[in-house]
Amino acid sequence: MTLRLLSVHAHPDDESSKGAATLARYAAEGVDVLVATCTGGERGDILNPAVDTAETRADLPAIRRREMAAAAGILGVRQRFLGLVDSGMREPLPDGCFAALPLEEAAAPLVALIREFRPHVVITYDETGGYPHPDHIRTHEVTVEALSAAAGNARDPGTRPPWQPQKLDYQAGQSRAGV
Repeated sequence: MTLRLLSVHAHPDDESSKGAATLARYAAEGVDVLVATCTGGERGDILNPAVDTAETRADLPAIRRREMAAAAGILGVRQRFLGLVDSGMREPLPDGCFAALPLEEAAAPLVALIREFRPHVVITYDETGGYPHPDHIRTHEVTVEALSAAAGNARDPGTRPPWQPQKLDYQAGQSRAGV
């Protein structure tokens, strides 16, 4: 039996900055590693001023997808986007964004993925999100909710049979106090 590990992140690039060595090591040892990326990173920052142009901003979702595909290849993992919309860091949160959705609705794509992939171990952020981005905090909440929902029959009866991973681990990160 192949061990399956699901790593749940808020945005494309989080898998590379939060736990990449762990994911690469498990993948190299034969573990089936799947990265679930909640959002497309559409409202992400561009930190390099040389490429912060109107053209780059207009193409940001496609750029983030290409970067994610390259990172998955380098790490030796599979990856799935859950189709939720990046919240950004500005208040108030935009309507329909990941952090503003009702918890059950935001967790539904992850419930389906857990039942499909059937991971033995799930890794995500702790309750602080690693740092206070609303999507990182929401990723923790959604993962905990999805694990509970995926294990029972009460929700999402049209999806695959219930599944309960053996373990939930948290990424080490920066706490709110450290920000």
